[in-house]
Amino acid sequence: MKNVTIAAAAIILSALPAFAQPGDAKNGESHFKSDGCYMCHGYAGQGALATGPRISRTTLTYEQFLGQLRKPATAMPPYEEPIMPEKTAADIYAYIKAMPEPPNPKDLSLLYVTKSK
Repeated sequence: MKNVTIAAAAIILSALPAFAQPGDAKNGESHFKSDGCYMCHGYAGQGALATGPRISRTTLTYEQFLGQLRKPATAMPPYEEPIMPEKTAADIYAYIKAMPEPPNPKDLSLLYVTKSK
């Protein structure tokens, strides 16, 4: 019976939509740059008050990310399926999730001022 349950779970998981599976971060980086995401969100996904929010290491689920991409809640233009295929969106999502954590400001000697005695 246990083997039947495992087999059934494997069949169900394999039938999930492709977007439930992680995308290709390397391909996503290429699209992030060529499709212009960096123009509002910055090359490091850091965002800026005037152009767009920080998206590096986003806490959004893929479904939330895709929802914002397709029907933005802000001034961002919509990137519907004909403009940005789901595979490309999944790749970009994988890339922004994989972006490195920003350095600690205290580790940046030019920005960290110590108190003098």
